[in-house]
Amino acid sequence: MPFFRYSVSVRLLLLLKNDAGFSQVNFGFRNADESGDSNELSVEGENYVEPGLGGFLGATEATREVALKEWLKSPLITAAAIFLIAALIFRSLLVSGILISILLITLFAQYGLGGYFTSVQNWSGNLHFATLVSLSIAMGLGVDYGIYMIFRLREEMQMTGGEWIEALRNTLCTTGSAVIVSVLVLLGSFIPLVGTHLANTWALGIYIGEALIIDVFTALMILPLLVYWLKPGYVFKAKTGQP
Repeated sequence: MPFFRYSVSVRLLLLLKNDAGFSQVNFGFRNADESGDSNELSVEGENYVEPGLGGFLGATEATREVALKEWLKSPLITAAAIFLIAALIFRSLLVSGILISILLITLFAQYGLGGYFTSVQNWSGNLHFATLVSLSIAMGLGVDYGIYMIFRLREEMQMTGGEWIEALRNTLCTTGSAVIVSVLVLLGSFIPLVGTHLANTWALGIYIGEALIIDVFTALMILPLLVYWLKPGYVFKAKTGQP
């Protein structure tokens, strides 16, 4: 893979020059001298000098080309690993499939967020190499809440003798409340990152924050509906003592 391509790198520089997330980045050296990107030569006008290509742009383009291939591959590998582990834990392919289905909601929402940022030319938040890690992190957080709910639903079905409404009410009042508190604490940790001037850190805060909000809705609303409609034996056979 070439280290950089001249035409693509120049276009990247033009796009990133006025992006707020990259306001503190100096892109290489100027053709006129080595004064950097912070003097009058960097201001468009009579004395403006077109910047020369620096190592940052080459590295950015090289990593972007790799990240393009990983935006689908990496989350799919994560989903496959979660599916296998969940199937072993619950001994149920159906339960594992339910968990993966709610994770895919979060994943596609993040793809949509990346597409939106690209459409408005916010290059700090599009799906570049630095935001790739947020996809797998969000999936891991989401499956945690789903696992808590599944385990609690099974316990409540056993204690209530298979009364779904009562079991669901008890689950939402106990584990559901704990999930909400957990999400609020995590949001309080990630939201301050949105105030930074560092593009990659800002994007991480945005993506994880969005994922947490979606995760709490899918775990507390969509997951119980899927469990009720599909009636996996892991939950509904618990009343008879079957595994």
